[in-house]
Amino acid sequence: MKLDTKLPRIYRMVMVGFFLSIAFLSLISLTIDYNILKDSYGQMLGGHGHNLPPSIIGDRELALNFNNPKIDSAAGKAIINFALVDNKTGKTISHVTYIVGIYNQEDKNMFTANLHGHNGEIKLEFHNKAIEGYNINANYDSLSASYVSDFGSPIKIDGSVFSNPGKYRVVTEITGIDFDNTFLPEPLKYEYNIDVK
Repeated sequence: MKLDTKLPRIYRMVMVGFFLSIAFLSLISLTIDYNILKDSYGQMLGGHGHNLPPSIIGDRELALNFNNPKIDSAAGKAIINFALVDNKTGKTISHVTYIVGIYNQEDKNMFTANLHGHNGEIKLEFHNKAIEGYNINANYDSLSASYVSDFGSPIKIDGSVFSNPGKYRVVTEITGIDFDNTFLPEPLKYEYNIDVK
Protein backbone atom coordinates (compact mmCIF):
# COMPACT_ATOMS: atom_id res chain seq x y z
CA MET A 1 0.00 0.00 0.00
CA LYS A 2 2.84 2.39 0.82
CA LEU A 3 4.41 1.66 -2.53
CA ASP A 4 1.19 2.67 -4.35
CA THR A 5 1.09 6.15 -2.77
CA LYS A 6 4.78 6.88 -3.41
CA LEU A 7 4.65 5.82 -7.08
CA PRO A 8 2.37 8.69 -8.31
CA ARG A 9 4.44 11.21 -6.35
CA ILE A 10 7.68 9.89 -7.87
CA TYR A 11 6.06 9.81 -11.31
CA ARG A 12 5.02 13.47 -10.97
CA MET A 13 8.51 14.50 -9.84
CA VAL A 14 10.10 12.65 -12.76
CA MET A 15 7.65 14.23 -15.24
CA VAL A 16 8.20 17.75 -13.82
CA GLY A 17 11.96 17.19 -14.04
CA PHE A 18 11.59 15.94 -17.60
CA PHE A 19 9.55 18.99 -18.68
CA LEU A 20 11.90 21.39 -16.90
CA SER A 21 14.86 19.77 -18.68
CA ILE A 22 13.16 20.16 -22.06
CA ALA A 23 12.25 23.77 -21.29
CA PHE A 24 15.81 24.52 -20.18
CA LEU A 25 17.35 22.90 -23.27
CA SER A 26 14.88 24.75 -25.52
CA LEU A 27 15.76 28.04 -23.90
CA ILE A 28 19.49 27.38 -24.35
CA SER A 29 18.89 26.41 -27.99
CA LEU A 30 16.92 29.59 -28.67
CA THR A 31 19.57 31.72 -27.01
CA ILE A 32 22.34 30.12 -29.03
CA ASP A 33 20.33 30.48 -32.28
CA TYR A 34 19.58 34.13 -31.44
CA ASN A 35 23.25 34.89 -30.79
CA ILE A 36 24.30 33.19 -34.02
CA LEU A 37 21.69 35.14 -35.97
CA LYS A 38 22.60 38.39 -34.23
CA ASP A 39 26.30 37.87 -34.91
CA SER A 40 25.81 36.93 -38.56
CA TYR A 41 23.39 39.84 -39.11
CA GLY A 42 25.86 42.13 -37.40
CA GLN A 43 28.61 40.91 -39.70
CA MET A 44 26.39 41.62 -42.69
CA LEU A 45 25.87 45.17 -41.45
CA GLY A 46 29.32 45.88 -40.14
CA GLY A 47 31.75 44.69 -42.79
CA HIS A 48 32.94 46.54 -45.86
CA GLY A 49 29.41 46.75 -47.15
CA HIS A 50 25.88 45.81 -46.39
CA ASN A 51 24.56 42.61 -47.89
CA LEU A 52 20.95 42.73 -46.86
CA PRO A 53 18.69 39.68 -47.11
CA PRO A 54 17.43 39.00 -50.65
CA SER A 55 13.89 39.43 -51.95
CA ILE A 56 12.40 37.14 -54.58
CA ILE A 57 10.76 38.79 -57.62
CA GLY A 58 9.75 36.22 -60.21
CA ASP A 59 12.80 34.02 -60.80
CA ARG A 60 15.21 36.70 -59.54
CA GLU A 61 16.75 36.86 -56.09
CA LEU A 62 17.24 40.59 -55.54
CA ALA A 63 19.43 42.14 -52.85
CA LEU A 64 20.40 45.68 -52.01
CA ASN A 65 24.17 46.15 -51.96
CA PHE A 66 25.02 49.11 -49.80
CA ASN A 67 28.43 50.52 -49.00
CA ASN A 68 29.24 50.99 -45.33
CA PRO A 69 30.22 54.66 -45.41
CA LYS A 70 32.60 56.23 -42.94
CA ILE A 71 30.85 59.51 -42.14
CA ASP A 72 32.29 62.25 -39.97
CA SER A 73 29.79 64.89 -38.84
CA ALA A 74 32.53 67.55 -38.98
CA ALA A 75 33.52 66.66 -42.56
CA GLY A 76 32.21 68.63 -45.46
CA LYS A 77 31.12 65.65 -47.53
CA ALA A 78 29.61 62.17 -47.04
CA ILE A 79 29.05 59.61 -49.79
CA ILE A 80 26.55 56.75 -49.83
CA ASN A 81 26.30 54.26 -52.71
CA PHE A 82 23.85 51.43 -53.23
CA ALA A 83 22.49 49.25 -56.01
CA LEU A 84 19.92 46.51 -56.47
CA VAL A 85 21.52 43.32 -57.80
CA ASP A 86 20.36 39.89 -58.87
CA ASN A 87 22.19 37.45 -56.58
CA LYS A 88 21.90 34.64 -59.14
CA THR A 89 23.59 36.51 -61.99
CA GLY A 90 25.51 39.17 -60.06
CA LYS A 91 24.18 41.83 -62.43
CA THR A 92 22.79 45.16 -61.33
CA ILE A 93 19.06 45.58 -61.99
CA SER A 94 18.41 48.58 -64.23
CA HIS A 95 15.79 51.31 -63.91
CA VAL A 96 15.30 51.04 -60.16
CA THR A 97 13.16 53.58 -58.32
CA TYR A 98 13.91 54.08 -54.63
CA ILE A 99 12.35 56.03 -51.79
CA VAL A 100 15.17 56.77 -49.36
CA GLY A 101 14.62 58.11 -45.85
CA ILE A 102 17.33 58.92 -43.32
CA TYR A 103 16.49 59.27 -39.62
CA ASN A 104 18.76 60.46 -36.81
CA GLN A 105 19.10 58.78 -33.41
CA GLU A 106 16.03 60.64 -32.12
CA ASP A 107 14.11 59.17 -35.09
CA LYS A 108 13.75 62.60 -36.71
CA ASN A 109 13.49 62.47 -40.49
CA MET A 110 16.59 64.20 -41.85
CA PHE A 111 16.15 63.31 -45.55
CA THR A 112 13.52 61.72 -47.79
CA ALA A 113 13.50 61.60 -51.57
CA ASN A 114 12.36 59.56 -54.55
CA LEU A 115 15.46 58.57 -56.50
CA HIS A 116 15.89 56.66 -59.75
CA GLY A 117 18.95 54.87 -61.10
CA HIS A 118 18.73 54.20 -64.81
CA ASN A 119 21.61 51.75 -64.42
CA GLY A 120 20.27 50.66 -61.01
CA GLU A 121 22.97 52.39 -58.99
CA ILE A 122 22.46 55.37 -56.73
CA LYS A 123 25.31 57.59 -55.60
CA LEU A 124 24.45 60.20 -53.00
CA GLU A 125 26.87 62.96 -52.08
CA PHE A 126 25.84 64.88 -48.95
CA HIS A 127 27.43 68.33 -48.46
CA ASN A 128 27.28 69.46 -44.85
CA LYS A 129 25.90 73.01 -45.00
CA ALA A 130 24.29 74.99 -42.22
CA ILE A 131 20.86 75.37 -43.80
CA GLU A 132 17.50 74.28 -42.54
CA GLY A 133 16.32 71.18 -44.36
CA TYR A 134 18.15 70.17 -47.52
CA ASN A 135 18.37 70.92 -51.25
CA ILE A 136 18.66 68.18 -53.87
CA ASN A 137 20.83 69.07 -56.85
CA ALA A 138 19.77 66.68 -59.60
CA ASN A 139 17.46 66.42 -62.57
CA TYR A 140 13.86 65.46 -61.91
CA ASP A 141 12.54 62.70 -64.16
CA SER A 142 8.76 63.01 -64.47
CA LEU A 143 8.38 59.51 -65.98
CA SER A 144 9.80 57.84 -62.85
CA ALA A 145 8.68 60.72 -60.58
CA SER A 146 12.18 60.77 -59.09
CA TYR A 147 15.48 62.60 -58.98
CA VAL A 148 18.15 61.15 -61.29
CA SER A 149 21.85 61.84 -61.61
CA ASP A 150 23.55 63.36 -64.63
CA PHE A 151 25.45 60.70 -66.57
CA GLY A 152 26.43 58.60 -63.55
CA SER A 153 27.61 61.47 -61.39
CA PRO A 154 26.29 61.53 -57.81
CA ILE A 155 23.05 63.15 -56.74
CA LYS A 156 24.21 66.04 -54.56
CA ILE A 157 22.37 67.05 -51.40
CA ASP A 158 23.18 70.27 -49.55
CA GLY A 159 22.07 70.48 -45.92
CA SER A 160 22.68 69.33 -42.39
CA VAL A 161 21.59 65.70 -42.82
CA PHE A 162 24.62 64.21 -41.01
CA SER A 163 25.54 67.26 -38.91
CA ASN A 164 25.52 65.46 -35.53
CA PRO A 165 27.30 62.28 -34.46
CA GLY A 166 25.22 59.22 -33.65
CA LYS A 167 23.49 56.22 -35.17
CA TYR A 168 21.39 57.05 -38.22
CA ARG A 169 18.79 54.72 -39.70
CA VAL A 170 18.43 54.49 -43.47
CA VAL A 171 15.14 53.16 -44.85
CA THR A 172 15.18 52.24 -48.53
CA GLU A 173 12.01 51.20 -50.33
CA ILE A 174 12.25 49.92 -53.88
CA THR A 175 9.05 50.87 -55.67
CA GLY A 176 9.91 50.05 -59.28
CA ILE A 177 12.32 48.00 -61.39
CA ASP A 178 13.13 47.28 -65.05
CA PHE A 179 11.41 50.37 -66.55
CA ASP A 180 11.09 54.04 -65.58
CA ASN A 181 7.35 53.88 -64.98
CA THR A 182 6.82 50.27 -63.89
CA PHE A 183 6.02 50.05 -60.20
CA LEU A 184 5.96 47.02 -57.93
CA PRO A 185 2.61 46.02 -56.40
CA GLU A 186 4.32 46.01 -52.99
CA PRO A 187 7.63 47.82 -52.38
CA LEU A 188 10.73 45.97 -51.19
CA LYS A 189 11.89 47.51 -47.93
CA TYR A 190 15.39 47.50 -46.44
CA GLU A 191 16.65 49.14 -43.25
CA TYR A 192 20.22 49.55 -42.09
CA ASN A 193 22.20 51.74 -39.71
CA ILE A 194 25.05 54.18 -40.31
CA ASP A 195 27.35 55.29 -37.52
CA VAL A 196 28.28 58.96 -37.82
CA LYS A 197 31.35 60.01 -35.86
